[in-house]
Amino acid sequence: MIFKSYEILKKKIDNFCLFLFYGENEGLKKDLIESIINKNNNKQKIHKFEESEILNNPDNIYNLIFSGSFFETFKICYINKISDKSLPFITDIMKKNPSDIIIFCLSGNLEKKSKIRNLFEKEKGLICVPCYSDTQIDLNRIINHELKNLNIKLSQEAINLIITRADGDRQNLKNEINKIKNYSLNKKTISFEEVKILTNLASNFENDEIVNFSLSGEKVRLKRMMEENNFSSVDSFILQKILNKKIHRLIKIKILQQNDKNADTVINQIKPPIFWKEKEIVKKQAIIWSLNNLYKVMDKLNNIELSAKKNYEIGINITLDFLAYLCNEANNSSL
Repeated sequence: MIFKSYEILKKKIDNFCLFLFYGENEGLKKDLIESIINKNNNKQKIHKFEESEILNNPDNIYNLIFSGSFFETFKICYINKISDKSLPFITDIMKKNPSDIIIFCLSGNLEKKSKIRNLFEKEKGLICVPCYSDTQIDLNRIINHELKNLNIKLSQEAINLIITRADGDRQNLKNEINKIKNYSLNKKTISFEEVKILTNLASNFENDEIVNFSLSGEKVRLKRMMEENNFSSVDSFILQKILNKKIHRLIKIKILQQNDKNADTVINQIKPPIFWKEKEIVKKQAIIWSLNNLYKVMDKLNNIELSAKKNYEIGINITLDFLAYLCNEANNSSL
C-alpha cells in the first residue's frame, strides 16, 4: 500500500512489519522511522544491513528475523540501498509474516517499473512511502518551529538563505539549525551576515582542511592557509566543532585498532564512513596520535572552547594558536 509521508503516522500500522521508504529526502525518512519506532513501546534492538550482506549471507538475517531471544523482546531491522535484487527475499519474508520485528527497507529514487517498488505499492500487507524533496513551505515550517523552541530570532532573509542551503532536505536543514544553535550561546538574535558565514560550505571546507593539516603536523601548509584566510569570530566556533568531531573519530579508530591492528580495515569500517579523499590523511593522523594523547587533546580543547567563549573578540586567535600547537605536537611525533 502507498502512503504519503504526512499520512503514515495517522494510520494504524501496528500489524505491519515491512516498510519501504524511497526517494532523495534522507531527513524525511529518518523523521518518519523515528516516529514509527517511538510509537512502539517494546524494548528494541536495532540491526543494520546493506543489501549486499542480505544477498551474500541471507541465512544471517533469516536467523535474526525468526529466532527468538531472551535478550531481545522486539527487533528493528534496517536494509540499506535495497533494489530489485532483494525481491525474492522480501517476498519470502512477506509470506512468513514474522512477529516482534519491523523491517525498514531504504532506497534512493526508484523508477515506476521497479519490481520491489511495485510489490510494496500493490500488496496490502506492505507499506510504501515515497520521500521526495521537502517544499519551501515544509522547510519554512520546520525552521520556524525549531527557532521558536530555541528562542532564537532570525530575519526572514536569513531563514530563506538557510532553506536554500538545505536543498530540499530537512536533514540538511537541521544540520544548519544545529550550527545556529551551537553558535548562539546566550545570543537571542543572529544577524544575516553571521548566518551567511555559518552556512558557507566553501568556508567550512577550508576550515576542515585547516584542522586536518593541524592534526597531521603539516606546518608549512597550515601556516599558508592561516596567512591566506580572513578569519571571523564565527570561524572560531566552526574550527572547534570540526576539531572536536575529528578527535572523537580518531579515538574511535584507536579503540578499534586494539582488536584489529590493520589501519585500512578499521578506517574502512568506521561509521559514519570516511570520504575516500580523506582516508590517507586520517590514516596518517591515526599513526601520529596515541589514544592517551587524544584524550589529553580533548581535555585541552574543552578548556579552549570555554576560553574562546569568555573572550569572544579574541576567540579566533585562541583557537588558531591551539591548532598551531597541535600541529607542532603532531610534527614532532611524526619525526
